[in-house]
Amino acid sequence: MVSTINVSNYELLVKPIVDSPTSPNRTVIQGYFLTISNPSLSNLQIQLTFKARTPNFNSSPLLAFWDVDDTNAPLIAGTILPCVRSYTFNLPALDTGLFLLQPDITQPGVISNQNTEIRGYVRLRIVSASQVGTNNARTLLLSAQQRGTFLPQGNLTPPAMGDFDQLAYSLPLATGGSEVTLHPTNITSVSALSLPNRERIFKAIEANPGFLGDIINEPMVEQIAELSVEEQKRMLYIFLERFQGSNLTNNQIQNIEPNGNLVNNQREFTEANGNFADDLQELSQAGA
Repeated sequence: MVSTINVSNYELLVKPIVDSPTSPNRTVIQGYFLTISNPSLSNLQIQLTFKARTPNFNSSPLLAFWDVDDTNAPLIAGTILPCVRSYTFNLPALDTGLFLLQPDITQPGVISNQNTEIRGYVRLRIVSASQVGTNNARTLLLSAQQRGTFLPQGNLTPPAMGDFDQLAYSLPLATGGSEVTLHPTNITSVSALSLPNRERIFKAIEANPGFLGDIINEPMVEQIAELSVEEQKRMLYIFLERFQGSNLTNNQIQNIEPNGNLVNNQREFTEANGNFADDLQELSQAGA
């Protein structure tokens, strides 16, 4: 199993759309966006390595951000060479983050010079993963885009108001599909599983009673998704209470597959943690 993959190519720009002092001479600012989903129960540390040769990274200052919880946390490159930039960040279990690499337009002259044009390719590896089960492979879902902004006609600095336009287009992935499976470089000890706040789940159920069946194809979860909103709340409340109070051992954690689904002995697993399966059967027979 591979440990590192090529993801896609990319292009960073601060350039006029035509090389002319007369109209149209709008400037485009373009960055690279990579959405990464982690459908496993492992917390991951991921590294992206960008390569660029002609021109190289010394030709223009850059900014990188990693966003999981709407904070747009800035990243500092771990490797700084003329042709290489690498960024490392964490992606929690069952979560999705957005990576952004763009020209640093806060630096003087970057926009007015209109001379940023960096092209290359990006590689991805999983630096480390928390141990869950016996399968060391980890799966990611990737989606790459170029996004940009056109400044208003004739402007070399973003004005307070004006005719801004946006561009966004998807990039083909080197693997030919969005799902990739890699072997982490390091496997760490089991970390505690954290469950989402039940009120957050309840609100999601009220907004869409069938959402549980949409996000996971586990037969037991699909059965819960067919219950009424109040029945679903009751079942999830029971499950969360008993799951959190069960003090799962490593063997019990291994009863959960890396994709988040319970394995075939799911009935024994849930019954061992409070007869949840019996509660579901009783509630289903009782009706609304």
